[in-house]
Amino acid sequence: MTNYTGSTPSHPRKPDWRDNATCASLDPEIWFPQPGDTAAVHEAKKACFGCPVMTDCARYALQTRQMTGVWGGLSEQQRNTLLKRRTPDPNTLDAVVHQILREEMHPITSLRDLWEDRTYPLPDPGGHIGWRADNESGSFNFQGHRYTPKQVAFLLDRGHKAVGIVRRTPECPVIECVNPRHLADGKERFDRKQAEQRAALAALEAAAAEPVEALAS
Repeated sequence: MTNYTGSTPSHPRKPDWRDNATCASLDPEIWFPQPGDTAAVHEAKKACFGCPVMTDCARYALQTRQMTGVWGGLSEQQRNTLLKRRTPDPNTLDAVVHQILREEMHPITSLRDLWEDRTYPLPDPGGHIGWRADNESGSFNFQGHRYTPKQVAFLLDRGHKAVGIVRRTPECPVIECVNPRHLADGKERFDRKQAEQRAALAALEAAAAEPVEALAS
């Protein structure tokens, strides 16, 4: 028993987005699965993700407050959660729907996928890269491991995990930047400091040797 009644309006409706919907040629019961049947909800969503009018459907369901069924790829719970948080804004509704469904429509299967999905170029000149975070700290779990955006950037670029904390290099002034070329782990910072000290010592030795060379000439 589902919430779909099968009833039709007494007067034909005007042509609209529903005429191009994937579900128009399929059994309507698919989009009204039994409560708790997550597998059926998933199957309905997959059909929605290939529908040319998915966002129109989601917009209609949110604006008319459809409380049951899968509409525009959104489950009952997703729509209810969204409606509790905000009143749908027609100007931003499509973007909100795609944001909610982003991970379902484009599953993340690797850290490289995650990097491509979450990063974006910052407007500051200098090749700086930003990260779309889900929380204030920016850290997240992936396949049982905890990462920060800078750790992911370092790992993908260097091919190995960082030693110690990954921080921006002194040359990068942008706090949120995760460009791996602008980052260094504890070992790289130590090696750089050692190299700077050796260079400074060599410069001092060269400076001290100059008068002797001048006298000898």
